[in-house]
Amino acid sequence: MKQKQLLFNIVMSVVCFAFILCASIFLVLLMKPLYSLDVKLLKIPETSGYSAEICRKNFSVLIDYNMFWGPSELKFPDFPMSENAAVHFAEVRRIFVAAEITALVSAALLAAGCPLAKRKKAFGWLPGGIILTLAMVAVVGFGCAFFWEKTFVLMHKILFRNDFWLFDPVTDPVINILPDQVFLHLGAAIMFLMVVFMVIAWIIYRKNKKRFAA
Repeated sequence: MKQKQLLFNIVMSVVCFAFILCASIFLVLLMKPLYSLDVKLLKIPETSGYSAEICRKNFSVLIDYNMFWGPSELKFPDFPMSENAAVHFAEVRRIFVAAEITALVSAALLAAGCPLAKRKKAFGWLPGGIILTLAMVAVVGFGCAFFWEKTFVLMHKILFRNDFWLFDPVTDPVINILPDQVFLHLGAAIMFLMVVFMVIAWIIYRKNKKRFAA
């Protein structure tokens, strides 16, 4: 029985972590106004030579493309796109769509697993999920805060098996409206949401500690 509880807690810890990570990514993708803030904060129209309207319009098209219900083909209304860039954006889309589907599936598994956990008195998975989340936020957050450029490059090397992410502004001018600080801010927003989810989970656990004890 204890082995089954342990296995259950391990699986649910991973599911909990997957939900927190992927739900945070999903929610940030839905927050298009975050880019509008960056347009002003980073003065993207001044540095790119494109109006704020063009920046927001093309970014919105990119985000829509990365949603699982979005178009299967990416076409920027104001920018040409090279073949290598098209391949890279397709690879990015697969990653984001996988994260979105994982968020939904893990949410369903948590909804189904909580009543089962109550019957089994196996709630050790909740602090387990919190620990996994904390570890990722600490490692990635440290890298982004102190070694952003190296972390940015390392993440691309881990996620992609080519250098198509190195855009040439001449052939792919869209990169001019996507300075790397935009990705830093989006990453920070994702980690912030992960912390929020983690705090909520910890509050729930603390308030129900006796009932959650495995």
